[in-house]
Amino acid sequence: MRSKINLKIIFFLSITLFISCKSDNDSIVKYDSLFDDNLISNKSFLKVDSLKLQKLSDDQFLERIQYDYTKDILNKKEDSIIVIEKDGYRINLFAIGVYNGWFSREKASKKVLSYLQQYEKAKHIKGFFPRSFSRKTGDFIPGKKYYNFGQPYDVVGTAFMATSLKFVIRQFFDKKNEIEVEIRQLCDIICNRIDWDFAYRKDKKCFTWFKNGKDGTLFDGKDLLGEMDETFFIQLLVLGSKNWSYGNEAYKNYTSKIFVDTQYGYQYFSTKQYDYKNSKQFTGITVKNPEILKLDNYPIAKLGYLVQSHIWFDLANYRDSICQVYNMDYFQGVQNAVKAQIKYAQINPGENKLYGDVWGFYDTYSPISKKWMVTGLPAEGDYDEGTIAISAVMSAINFQPKESIECLRKLYSEFNNIGIYGKEGFMMSVNTNTREIAKNPDYFFQPINVLSIENYRSGLLWELAKKAPEYHIAFKKAGLKYQK
Repeated sequence: MRSKINLKIIFFLSITLFISCKSDNDSIVKYDSLFDDNLISNKSFLKVDSLKLQKLSDDQFLERIQYDYTKDILNKKEDSIIVIEKDGYRINLFAIGVYNGWFSREKASKKVLSYLQQYEKAKHIKGFFPRSFSRKTGDFIPGKKYYNFGQPYDVVGTAFMATSLKFVIRQFFDKKNEIEVEIRQLCDIICNRIDWDFAYRKDKKCFTWFKNGKDGTLFDGKDLLGEMDETFFIQLLVLGSKNWSYGNEAYKNYTSKIFVDTQYGYQYFSTKQYDYKNSKQFTGITVKNPEILKLDNYPIAKLGYLVQSHIWFDLANYRDSICQVYNMDYFQGVQNAVKAQIKYAQINPGENKLYGDVWGFYDTYSPISKKWMVTGLPAEGDYDEGTIAISAVMSAINFQPKESIECLRKLYSEFNNIGIYGKEGFMMSVNTNTREIAKNPDYFFQPINVLSIENYRSGLLWELAKKAPEYHIAFKKAGLKYQK
C-alpha cells in the first residue's frame, strides 16, 4: 500500500514538474499569449479581414501593417539560435506594442527581461557578442559558421542591440516596479561593458564589421568608412558611450569620406558605387550585362541601407560640417534618394506596368526568377523586370510620406485579390507585369518597417531616444547643430 502511495506521489510530482518546465520554457520561447484581443476591442480595424483593408483610413491602414508584422514576429517560437542583429531590432517591438495597446505592459516587460537576462549571461569579448549563439547556453554553436568569417564577434550587431537598449528600452520601461528596475539595470550593464576602443582600428580610424579570432583581436569584415549605410548610427552611438577614448575622430573620418551621389538633380549621401560587376557577393551574383550601370536611368539609391540609422536618431534639420559643405542634412539626403527612385519610376524606361504610381527598389527576391535581385535588377538578365521591393516603400515613409502611403495603397488595391497581403502582412515583392508575388514577407525588414512606420505615426522612438542624456552628448560631440 505504501509503495502504491509513493508511486502516486512520484507520478503527481513528475506531472507537476513537467507542466512547470513547459510553462517556464514557453515564457522564453513562445509568444502566443502576448497579444490580448480584449485590449484591442476598440480597434476593430485590426480584426478586419485582410481582403477588406481598402476602407481603412491611412493611419488605420498603417497600424494594421504594424500589427500584422509584429504579431507574425512575436507569435513565433524563438529560434534556438540567436542572430544578434535580428534581436537588436525585434526587442523594440515590445515598446511599440504596449504604446499602441496591442498587449499589456506587464507581459511585455517580462518578455524584455527574459531577453536581457539571456544577453547578460551570453558569451562576449569586451562586450561584443558573437554574430550568432545559442539562446540556451549563450555560447557559440559548434559547426555554425557565417560564410568565410567563421564565428565572428559582431560589432554592428552588438551596436544594433546597444542602441535599442540605450535609447528605446531603457527609456520606455521607466516604472519603479521590480521588473522594470531590473530591465534598466541590465540595459546599463550590457551597454556599459562594451569596450569601443577594442573595436576601433586606429590605423584606419574606423571600425570594422566584425572582430575575429579566439580572443577577438583580429579586425574582419568591411571597414565602416566612406559610405552612408546602415552602420552610420554607430558613429553617434559611440560618441555618447563609455569606454571610448578617441573623441570625434572616428565620426569626422567617417563623414569626411562619405560618398555623395546625384541622380535626376537630386543629391544624396550614398553607399559606394556598387562594384558587383567585377566581384561575386555572398550570393554568388554574376552580372551578364556590364553596360547596365552606364545607363542614365537606373534605380541606384539603396533605400534599405540609407534609412536604418534614422530609426533612432532624428536627424532632420541637424547639420554638421559635412552637411554644410553639401547644403543638406542627413535626413534631406535620404529624402532626395527617395525622390530619385520615384523619378526613375515616372520615367519608366522599361515601360513596366504601374510604374509612376508604384515604385520602390532595393535588394529583394524576384518572383519571376525565384532568385535574389540586386538593387531591383535581376542578376541573370540585368534589366528592370518590373519587380517592386515593398520594404523599400515602407522604409521611405518618414521621408516622403504622401508618396509612400499612396504607393502602398495602390499595391494593396491592385494585388490584394492575389495575395500581396495576408495574415503576416505585406509580402516581400511583386512583379507589376506578370503579377507574380513573393510567398513570404521580408522577414529581416519586418521589424524595421514597424519601427519606421511608428516614427511617422507618433515619433515614439525619436522621442524616447531624446530622453537619454547620451543622445544629446553624441549630437554635441558630432557638431550636429539645429538649423531650420
